[in-house]
Amino acid sequence: MEKFIYIHQFCDGTISEIEVSGEHYALLMELDKQEQLNDRRETRRHISFDYLSENGVEFSDENADLLSALIKKEKNETIQKVILQLPTTQQRLIRLFFFEEMTIPQIAKKHGLNKSSISRQLQTIYKKLKKLL
Repeated sequence: MEKFIYIHQFCDGTISEIEVSGEHYALLMELDKQEQLNDRRETRRHISFDYLSENGVEFSDENADLLSALIKKEKNETIQKVILQLPTTQQRLIRLFFFEEMTIPQIAKKHGLNKSSISRQLQTIYKKLKKLL
């Protein structure tokens, strides 16, 4: 009967060489293969945190920045209240320029006005907002 040396690594990292028969060796090799496949199935869709960190991906703690989120929300609410104090035409211009991201030439064309006229209106709005804030 032919003997084989099977090398086994225990969970604690120690390695042991065991002499086994050909039949047992084949069985142990099949068990090792199944274990590797199970590990692969379990981890193939998982990405380790260490891998992501090493490749420059950073995660932020949502609770760590709670104060700045509250301050930002407060500022946004204040800005919204101040914008509502402006005349409707100026509110519309703010919406087009900042929220719909239209350019000055696009706004001028849409309203049949000169580009410099739109630019002056935006400057006036900016000054008003600065005073009110």
